Amino acid sequence: MRGIMASPLLLVVHGRAGGVIPPELQSLAHQLETGRGSPVGLEALTAAEPPPLPAGSSPATPLRLVPLFLLPGSHVRRDVPRIADRCRQRGPVRRLPFLGAWPAWQKALAAELAELKTRAGGSPATAGPWLLHHPLEGALGAAFLAHLAVVTGASCRATPYSATDHEEAPLPLPGPALPLALAANRLTDALPAPVGVPLLQRPRFRAVVLEALISLP
Repeated sequence: MRGIMASPLLLVVHGRAGGVIPPELQSLAHQLETGRGSPVGLEALTAAEPPPLPAGSSPATPLRLVPLFLLPGSHVRRDVPRIADRCRQRGPVRRLPFLGAWPAWQKALAAELAELKTRAGGSPATAGPWLLHHPLEGALGAAFLAHLAVVTGASCRATPYSATDHEEAPLPLPGPALPLALAANRLTDALPAPVGVPLLQRPRFRAVVLEALISLP
């Protein structure tokens, strides 16, 4: 039993059109709230207006801002700092690194990709595994993708979320592949099963997030 209530969390996510939050993210927030015994809020960037902040923050238990993004794109570099500034108007805030930068998350990616290649009967000469990601621009994005390729052993492949036919993938998949998508989005909708299963629906990745966030003070 906790002697002091854990800090409230605000999970910042991309969301789907109109601010819709996929069920896997909603259930994650519920599990965290139950496991921590403190409020957990969800803010989708696609929503017209931000939701009320979770109650309970104070100098002793500052709001913890958790950017659930997998790449250092404009959302991490611009939107998240703006959200942090807004939250500080109400009280103290501690901002965590974006999810994709967590060493435990990157280790989970490497393990998942290695299993995919093994199940596909891959050898060192087999194409892939592929890590399908939203296109990134700039030197920071290129450096991060190069780092992911080294850490995970995957070939990073930009995949625009523009497919309109959900019955076929938006690009050919010459080997085992993993979508770099935390929750359901247009990319996972367009990919065939089981490739298109979002990461938060895969036990390995959900466990990483839950373990890290439940243990936070």
